[in-house]
Amino acid sequence: MKDIERILEQLQKHLDEMNLENEEEINEEVQKFMQSINVDGLEFENTPEFKSDDLLEEAYEAETEKEARRLAKKAVEVYPDNIDAQTFLANMEEKPINRLKKLDWAIENARKILEEKGFFEKDNIGDFWMIVETRPYMRARNFKVETLMFLGRYREATKECEELLELCESDNIGIRYKLIGLYCFLEEFDKCEKLFKKYNEDSAFMLLPMSIMYYKKGDYKKAEKMLNRLDEENPYIIDSIQNNGIYGELVEYYEPGSEDEADLVRMEFFYLIASVPSFFSFVEEKMG
Repeated sequence: MKDIERILEQLQKHLDEMNLENEEEINEEVQKFMQSINVDGLEFENTPEFKSDDLLEEAYEAETEKEARRLAKKAVEVYPDNIDAQTFLANMEEKPINRLKKLDWAIENARKILEEKGFFEKDNIGDFWMIVETRPYMRARNFKVETLMFLGRYREATKECEELLELCESDNIGIRYKLIGLYCFLEEFDKCEKLFKKYNEDSAFMLLPMSIMYYKKGDYKKAEKMLNRLDEENPYIIDSIQNNGIYGELVEYYEPGSEDEADLVRMEFFYLIASVPSFFSFVEEKMG
């Protein structure tokens, strides 16, 4: 992941130096740049920033928590502005309150860096994540959302999600899935439907909270309709909800329509499912 982001950063730097304005010339230069990588490879500058990223990669692959922490701290020492390393260390905090404090510290540092570089100017709002330099900031805030939810601070988590979607309208990191669940949990039904219509997506991560939303709203026909659509998208989810409880093992990768996706969807919305115990009976009645 980091290597890809490094390449994108180098590409952007190269295009800035070329100072091209014509779209056709830009596309041509991008192709030349990518071809040169395929032929010759890309040598990254031996800077503190890249050294720090390499240390962080080692931290992710470390066999023990102690070694991972040591490497991540070293990454911050080598390059204090490594926000991903700060976030990594924050997420190692066992107590969620301490984790949140350290995440806030990393987020504040990241925001200062981005503001100094002009990334919070109006023209960039909505395009975060597509701008590679904003990704560590977005990742840190995504972890903050998860921590707030773990602490039961759902309205704060909702506000974070809304702000993140303003910064990145294309939602490359799936904030909409967290937000639609939160809207349903908080009974913000109009916002729930509006978000569903905005992304117009028959994803299992959207259909399950929508079914629960209609159930809570008392519109049982629509709740059943969403369940049927959910079953079409992933035939394992209904069984997963009925038989596997609300917890399970996280998987790093999954394919749409797979059992792994079904388990992830169930765990993503465990707080929502648990808040409506009678929904289990409804699922059993309608889906068998």
